[in-house]
Amino acid sequence: MTAANEIEMTDKSSKIQIKETPKICAIDLDPEIIEALRDRGLQCFSGTLGSQVKVPNFNIGDQHPCLLNFDFPPNLHEYDIVIVDLQAQDPIEYKASEHTHLSTKGSEQDIILSKYPEKIFDPRPFSASILGKKLQELFKKEALIIVFSAVNEVIEYHVGSLTPYGYREHKTESYFLYQFIQSVTRVRNKIGYNIVPSSNVTREEFKNILYKYSKYFSYSAIFEYPTIWDQDENISINRKGFIPLLLNTDDEIAGFIDAIYAPALVFVFPQIINKKREFLIELINETLPGIFPKLFPYNDQFSWLKSDKYLLPNQENLLAKKQKIEDEHKKLLAQIEDDIKQNQFKYQFLHNLLSETGDSLVKSVEQFLTWLGFTNIINMDETNPEIKEEDIQIPLDNGLLVIEIKGIGGTSKDRECSQVNKIKNRREKERRNFDVFALYLVNHQRYLPPHERQNPPFTKHQIDDAKYDERGLLTTYELFQLYFNIEKGFITKQDARDALLQYGLVQFKPSNTKFIGTPLEIHYQGKVVILQLDHIPLSKRAKIVVCNDGVYSTAEIIEIHDNGKIVESASHGEISLKLSRSVLKTSDLYLIH
Repeated sequence: MTAANEIEMTDKSSKIQIKETPKICAIDLDPEIIEALRDRGLQCFSGTLGSQVKVPNFNIGDQHPCLLNFDFPPNLHEYDIVIVDLQAQDPIEYKASEHTHLSTKGSEQDIILSKYPEKIFDPRPFSASILGKKLQELFKKEALIIVFSAVNEVIEYHVGSLTPYGYREHKTESYFLYQFIQSVTRVRNKIGYNIVPSSNVTREEFKNILYKYSKYFSYSAIFEYPTIWDQDENISINRKGFIPLLLNTDDEIAGFIDAIYAPALVFVFPQIINKKREFLIELINETLPGIFPKLFPYNDQFSWLKSDKYLLPNQENLLAKKQKIEDEHKKLLAQIEDDIKQNQFKYQFLHNLLSETGDSLVKSVEQFLTWLGFTNIINMDETNPEIKEEDIQIPLDNGLLVIEIKGIGGTSKDRECSQVNKIKNRREKERRNFDVFALYLVNHQRYLPPHERQNPPFTKHQIDDAKYDERGLLTTYELFQLYFNIEKGFITKQDARDALLQYGLVQFKPSNTKFIGTPLEIHYQGKVVILQLDHIPLSKRAKIVVCNDGVYSTAEIIEIHDNGKIVESASHGEISLKLSRSVLKTSDLYLIH
């Protein structure tokens, strides 16, 4: 550490005024969050339920002693807030030295045996039961237990001892992860992301923070409403003091407040994706002080002034307007979400072109070709399932187009590329006419993002053979790109349909354009290009289409240099063009007529 850093840290710590209360015990909370709490002057102990351990139990009979590696403050009863994050961390490697008592009195040492086939020793449920006992003293006063829930784990432990004669097992004991919270007796593992605040939340400040962070919550456990037996009515009823905070789309409880330990309270929240630090800071700095002023005596903002009893003039109307705007905002968001789902359904065939195989891929290609303007498309798998040859036939004014479609994990073999040629020959014999066009269409390397695939995926040999056999080769990724190029007006549907009848590698060129060439050189971040023109007249302000790996855009010619001089136009020889946007050295350039 440099002297400058030491001075900076000293200055920072000297400016932080440490608050006497509340004292916070943070168990398995991210170190960055603990640091953020300490930066606000809060006393924060960093504890743990213990790390999961990779135990080398590889064979039948293998067993290893394990110790509970929890860490709680010895004076936990003097703390005011306990935060427990139950989200599991990655297991650590087993080290025998870390699972042996350094000082032992007597001839026996208490241990837990991890036995084959257990490979991961998870001490947390056992440690949670110990934490629950230590919290009993804390529950006698006003205190807060804040829990971030996670998948419930139920673990059976082999409890024993190490004696001069070896290991001796005494009993097995089972514990579950929520053992330290009495109110959690019925918990079910279930994963989801859609959570809304419950209507039971009435405190405005609490409602605000829950709505603010609701889109960041993700749950992996849901909780049942605790019940008690009513002896008078002889029925089971909901226990008082339990308030659901957050519900999933099935109205199941994903978060709650429980006053079973009153005057202490338990808060259970789901996990918060990427926003846990912000949520906790806001909860402890802004929300809780107004509700529990005794725990936050440093808070001198008179939060009771926000009570309905002390509303300022116009405040009620403004709050009502705020609520109305929030309600309208929720309706608009719901409508947008519905529109997004409908849009995804409408255009799902485009994504299927990039990911699917089999019948689903064929159906998506059929839908694309229908959008492209082909009529009388015949899905052979549906109309003639007994014929295991081409997937699609399209009768044309000038013949018949047959298409073989494949979705594969790699790239095409020669026989896969040429299979459609055999089908073409059969159809020509059937028709007694050489008017059959053949196309091999492939969704290649479909587990990779399309821009990371080999494009095009065909070898020179495969392309040359396709030209010789008079058949086409094409990828579904190019169809996907074609959709957007047509929608942007670069290519007409008619030209695209005609292009599908090409031999060799099928290429879609922008409509109503003339190919200029590719840059010999590029300069000034691609905005100046050197071209070799072959009697193609270019003029200042002319528009060109720039093609980069199937993505089209337009550029304008700002300036033309011919033999070192600025000219208004040029048509032959080596010239320099200054363009309105950058291009690549591999870009294909087309002049718009």
